[in-house]
Amino acid sequence: MKKEKLIELKKIVFDSYEITADHFNNTRSKEAAPDFKWAASQVMRAGKVFDAGCGNGRLLNYSSIAPENYFGFDQSKSLLNLAKINHPNYNFESGDLSNLDNFKKSYFSTIFCSAVLSHIPGKEERIKVLRSFYDLSLPGGRLIISFWKMKNKYRRQLYRNFWLKITGRYQYDWRDLVFPWKDQRGRKLSARYYYYYSRRRFKKDIISAGWEIQDFYDDRFNFWVLALKK
Repeated sequence: MKKEKLIELKKIVFDSYEITADHFNNTRSKEAAPDFKWAASQVMRAGKVFDAGCGNGRLLNYSSIAPENYFGFDQSKSLLNLAKINHPNYNFESGDLSNLDNFKKSYFSTIFCSAVLSHIPGKEERIKVLRSFYDLSLPGGRLIISFWKMKNKYRRQLYRNFWLKITGRYQYDWRDLVFPWKDQRGRKLSARYYYYYSRRRFKKDIISAGWEIQDFYDDRFNFWVLALKK
């Protein structure tokens, strides 16, 4: 993919969460699904936690993490403002997950990353993020990470992208999906970007970054991996 197209997709991701921050917060303030609760229960009770793509800080509703042990990180300042309101005693910071070079290495016991990796365009960028997570983790530290399972209508878009790609009519990677973000009434709020992960490809990327997969949770909507730093 050309660099300008990569930048274009990154802008779609950034803009979408700024535009939909209130909608995101309202829909994620309800009782979490069983898979998210399972993932939250896997967070180590002792040690530092890096909540990568923390959004409105929802993890803190389902895991007993002391304020001094938690660090929330997200590129959306609008969502972080909501996180600070929801959890005023906790530490949140804005930034890009593809640039974590200034963070202390071998520091966190747990990296928690819910449905974030698929919003990062470009294979090299995604692998870089996974390797950065590995570097930030203590030996024996754990990565708890998920991707969203795409429904049939998105799979149809994926197949269409494939044929457009091989005929030179699609300028993104063929697994890159751009589709409307709609509210409960079906009104379009913004454009949305998602990389279509298969279970096999997701596991492969995690392993290629150095992680050892320990467990997974599979439900109708999400696929979670629990991985260990060797």
